[in-house]
Amino acid sequence: MNQMELQPIDVVDDIDRDDFYHNYVKPLKPLVIRKFGKNWSAFDRWTYLHLQDVAGQEKVKLYGRWLDNEPTMIEMPPAQEMAFGAYLQMLADDTPSDLRIFLFNLFKLAPELLNDFDFPPVTEGWLKDFPFMFFGCAGSDVRLHYDIDLSHVFITQFQGTKRITLFNQDQTKYLYKLPFTTHSAADLSNIDYEKYPALKYVKGYQHDLKHGETLFMPSGIWHYIQYLDGSFSLSLRSLSDSNLDKIKGAYNVMVIRKLDYFINKYYKNNWSNFKLKRAIERTNDIVERRERQRSSTTS
Repeated sequence: MNQMELQPIDVVDDIDRDDFYHNYVKPLKPLVIRKFGKNWSAFDRWTYLHLQDVAGQEKVKLYGRWLDNEPTMIEMPPAQEMAFGAYLQMLADDTPSDLRIFLFNLFKLAPELLNDFDFPPVTEGWLKDFPFMFFGCAGSDVRLHYDIDLSHVFITQFQGTKRITLFNQDQTKYLYKLPFTTHSAADLSNIDYEKYPALKYVKGYQHDLKHGETLFMPSGIWHYIQYLDGSFSLSLRSLSDSNLDKIKGAYNVMVIRKLDYFINKYYKNNWSNFKLKRAIERTNDIVERRERQRSSTTS
């Protein structure tokens, strides 16, 4: 085995609530739903030109390549600010860049956009106060991580294509998880199997998400995202039906994230180096034990 083992994500046109819960929500299995937003006017209305008209003059924070900007922190600082309209033009032109916008509540700036979509009845527990937009230039990517609040996420793609790679929580032992974060130390854009040998044992999913498609990402699933073209998406979130996940998610947000920020503030380089070293040593030790066990059974 020399590389990660990736399989396609299940794809359906539509799905009823009971099937969705028993076959995907309960087992925490991802799914692509082609007609999730079948009644949304957003698909016709949300063009780059329309978004420029409603909020193009607003200044927005842009985030760059994660490896170049506090790569071990939960929250990395922005790289620059720009008028939203100018940034949208970069996306429309497919300008290659690392610049992204994430967890962007555009609806505070343009509340009329809330009328262009709804929350489909495929599930319950919608966090209706937290719809977010994600924007990325062609060639940008999102580091491997899972969402800190452990909610379910439904991400609907607009315009171009995003390649999304997913791993279940049972693969965490191979993913070089950084202590006190929900992020991986490994760079999946250019995998170095010598530095990160555990990745060759990882099993996951991959799908190229296109305009109009919605990806259900269950609570706690690891995801790595590549913007193949300039594009944007809408994410809707719902609460996990696991009370333990709700507690863990709240603890991550209110305690772990703040603790990591505090320690990083005062022990920046030492803390970063410790987390990176610990992630690599702990994960590679698992690989060494696995390979020793395999050698002993074949000898």
